[in-house]
Amino acid sequence: MLALYDSTLEKTPTDTLFHTNLEMPLNHLGYVVQYRDIATEFPTSDEVRAAQAILTMFPGNISRPSAYFRWLRSNSDGIRKFVVIGEFGGDMREANRSVIDLLFGRMGLRVTSRFIERGTSSDILIQDEEVVGYEVPPDPVLPAHILVEPRGEDADVLLSYVIHDGLRDRKSAVVAVGQGGGYAAAGFYLHFDPVLNIKRWIVDPFLFLERALDHPIHPIPDTTTVVGRRLFFSHVDGDGWNSVSQIERYRGTDTSCAEVMIRELFEAYPDVPVTLGFVLGDLDPDFGAREDSEDLVRRAFALPQIEVGSHTRTHPFDWSYFEDYDLSNEEALIQKADSQRSVSVVERLAAMTGLAKRRENFVADDHSLPRAYLRDPFDLDDEVEETLKRTQDLAPPGKRIALYQWSGDAMAFEAAIAATRKAGVRNINGGDIRFDDQEPSVGYVAPIARTVGAERQIYAVNTNENVFTDLWTDRFNGFRQLRETFDRTGSPRRLRGVNLYYHTYSAERAASLDAIKAHLEWMRKQELIAIRASDYASIADGFFSTRIDEIGHIRWRIGERGGLQTVRFDGADYLDADLSESVGVIGTSRFDGSLYVALDPTVVEVVVALGAIRKGNPTDLSQANLARSSWSISHLVRAPSLVTFNASGFAEGRIEFESVPSGHYRMRADGPEGETIWADLVVEGDGRLVLDVPLDARTRALRVAIESLSSGTTKKESRS
Repeated sequence: MLALYDSTLEKTPTDTLFHTNLEMPLNHLGYVVQYRDIATEFPTSDEVRAAQAILTMFPGNISRPSAYFRWLRSNSDGIRKFVVIGEFGGDMREANRSVIDLLFGRMGLRVTSRFIERGTSSDILIQDEEVVGYEVPPDPVLPAHILVEPRGEDADVLLSYVIHDGLRDRKSAVVAVGQGGGYAAAGFYLHFDPVLNIKRWIVDPFLFLERALDHPIHPIPDTTTVVGRRLFFSHVDGDGWNSVSQIERYRGTDTSCAEVMIRELFEAYPDVPVTLGFVLGDLDPDFGAREDSEDLVRRAFALPQIEVGSHTRTHPFDWSYFEDYDLSNEEALIQKADSQRSVSVVERLAAMTGLAKRRENFVADDHSLPRAYLRDPFDLDDEVEETLKRTQDLAPPGKRIALYQWSGDAMAFEAAIAATRKAGVRNINGGDIRFDDQEPSVGYVAPIARTVGAERQIYAVNTNENVFTDLWTDRFNGFRQLRETFDRTGSPRRLRGVNLYYHTYSAERAASLDAIKAHLEWMRKQELIAIRASDYASIADGFFSTRIDEIGHIRWRIGERGGLQTVRFDGADYLDADLSESVGVIGTSRFDGSLYVALDPTVVEVVVALGAIRKGNPTDLSQANLARSSWSISHLVRAPSLVTFNASGFAEGRIEFESVPSGHYRMRADGPEGETIWADLVVEGDGRLVLDVPLDARTRALRVAIESLSSGTTKKESRS
């Protein structure tokens, strides 16, 4: 998809209405959005022909409307679909109107030059309730808009009005789709309440885009699901590492938040993978490091379920400040902050962090300065590459650092993101995804990533506790509300996985610590698959790299997937993967009307072939379908009487097969320390075979085999 924006109105792709509203639904439908700044350069004709659609979501009239409309006219033959959300980009003088009318004519619409004033007398003529009225109904006071009329019967009009203005009533189509794309007029697709500062969709963006783009059934790279289960991961930003816990049971013991977090959230939950990204500056005595600060980092990294990450060295608050860094400017800011410093602020900082009250610590009191630790000039190589190396030195042998977790506003500039890629780690943070009573719209669910020049920054899947606690000043149990986001992004559309993202300072208060424990206990009871945060970042990167080639009727070759190993088919109620014709397909599962297909990460180019849903009883194991697993699965091989695969993951493994013939089976699982589990199992007429494997698969994969037994009786599980 090519999304056009004007940098004189919206400075970067991240700042656009498109990014904050429409990119996520497009991602969900499987589309990668490429942004083009038409204030500087228009897409080439080759780019136009290669795009599935050209989309606009302008906030007003653009800076070069005449040039834009001329470009539209010259490229109109190459535009497959044209989707306009909101403003046209310029006034509807005849030269401009004729271009828009040419493209809208393919949708079955006619664009007029007539302007309908707000509040004009009108009645709703058509309202497709499946699409319109998604989160709120249309505004009862008619918004101002350009009159667009249906042209014949070609348009699928989703919302239209009869306008009573003068002697002749006119039909106004404000939301419509057609063969040439789609249109939703400003004021009719999204409602913003300025009093509550809340936005809500009037139009269902998913259904609107599905109809406007009219794409046939196709594999959608999916970032929410692994081996049939909704994914879960957790990551911690190390802020507050040296703070003293105020929890009653630790009061008076000078126990740090880091110690409490490791003891009560890491060691107490060995089945939960967590990526720990700590701030390297927290180990510097000038910045308040304790005697045990480094030992606690090593202790945490030594735990088998803990992944090594970095949360920078100096903890930038405002990343854009450092894109064109000027030391003298930062020194001036420091001097200004010093002159305005009050004793109470210093005392509050000292109380929160345990620092001595000495200015030579060069620690920012608040976010008025661009970073937390100010003693040394900013250096990008030191902030990324050197910090990663020094962090790696704190990890046990063989455990590699895997993730760079953005700090502060998490709005990294292009060179910073490129530096993490060059260093060989994934990156994450930003997005601030919420979907709850305070932000009650799917419009607050961010897309997978943000485009920054030639780079992409991967967003976290959920926001952290800082947002729920008024920037760590109040409502310290507020993080419990995150459950609403888990629920609403899980159904009726599975938009996101589950991400438990918090800071070390959550171990400062009993209420905040208990909120995290409540989420962990809830997670243990759900049918989720726990993965590492870097694995999710790899999945997200894979969304953008995946290449899909149609090689036959409902048959595709899929490669360059990176860490992404699930594709989804929407509207595939009567279809399933044909395992005999597919290559590298582990299995399939269904959720809320979608078919999820799990792929084998060891197969470079898989082939997914769909066919009719299998009927009748299976005759052997060659069609055994691995539907769901709490562990990641690879190297799966099916034969008529034997299925083998590798498995790795957290907690005890539960692996569910479907389409297994009735009969007796024997499982063998070889553990990482040479132990072996045997179990004899019986499959009844439902074709379900469930394997429970009580082995530790956190650090090394297990080898599992299922063999069909031609005869014999079931014996109890045994171990050797």
